[in-house]
Amino acid sequence: MITSIGNFKLDKTFIIAELSANHNHDFNIAVKTIEQAAKAGADAIKTQTYTADTITIDCDNEYFQIKQGTIWDGKTLYQLYKEAYTPWEWQPKLKEIAEKLGLVFFSSPFDFTAVDF
Repeated sequence: MITSIGNFKLDKTFIIAELSANHNHDFNIAVKTIEQAAKAGADAIKTQTYTADTITIDCDNEYFQIKQGTIWDGKTLYQLYKEAYTPWEWQPKLKEIAEKLGLVFFSSPFDFTAVDF
């Protein structure tokens, strides 16, 4: 038996490109990323659905500070997630663009509000 995802039969490797925060809060970069994923041969594009306030708290406590040698050092987890999230209002349009390019569009929801979205 062959399983399917959307119109894709999983009789070969199913390649998923990650959009995530790679758009730097620029819708046009998100679109270009999807276009390049399709051009590179991806079968799907995945994003993440969350907001900063649903996955952490706005806190300056040392346990919420990032200091591990990354580009986010000096920021709090809340600041990171606030900058990195994909605006929810983009998702219907990004889905439409992805599907026109033949990609499956899906998201990893991080909490119940994202599932309900």
